[in-house]
Amino acid sequence: MDAAAEGLRAWRASPRPQQPKPVRPVEQDGGTDLARRIAEQFGKGPVHEVKAVVYRRPPHDMLGEAGYSLVSNYFLRRVLPYCLMHNIISKLQAAVLSNMIGRQKKGKIEATHAEIAAELGVKRTSIGHALDALCEKNLIRKVKRSSYQLNPRVAYNGNGQEQHDFLAELRALALDSKFPDELAPELTLFSRTELG
Repeated sequence: MDAAAEGLRAWRASPRPQQPKPVRPVEQDGGTDLARRIAEQFGKGPVHEVKAVVYRRPPHDMLGEAGYSLVSNYFLRRVLPYCLMHNIISKLQAAVLSNMIGRQKKGKIEATHAEIAAELGVKRTSIGHALDALCEKNLIRKVKRSSYQLNPRVAYNGNGQEQHDFLAELRALALDSKFPDELAPELTLFSRTELG
């Protein structure tokens, strides 16, 4: 037998690949698992199922029902305590700022002077001066009467993407005060590398 005939005989004796069955669109097969169908038709060997268990962390158990705000550890550890001890921020200003951090919704605050004063147990007339001082320090920004924006780099209520979007919105305003990226010089006493 010549070599050509031997090659033809070997080719005919070799196993032929089976043509795969066409995969029907998911809509036509009642929504069965497309990944399983592909594995069954094109894979070799049995299809093994992998079960995944998703563990969700329980929500924080905080006092009150309105959620909580993430506050910069840098601000809480270094800036605010130093400023309070050295009278750079008054007790009233710190109380107003804390009140605004707690009442914010995604960095935005709607509150009258009377509402803040009632919660702090002080006269309404004293709130205006504290708010003005906080605005000068770029901790908050007045948008209009009874409407403020909290500096989202100090504290923010919401997820990271929402904070990122809010920062982009504020930066697009290109404010002369450099809000939200620059605080007053007396509030930037520490380098971030000091935090370790």
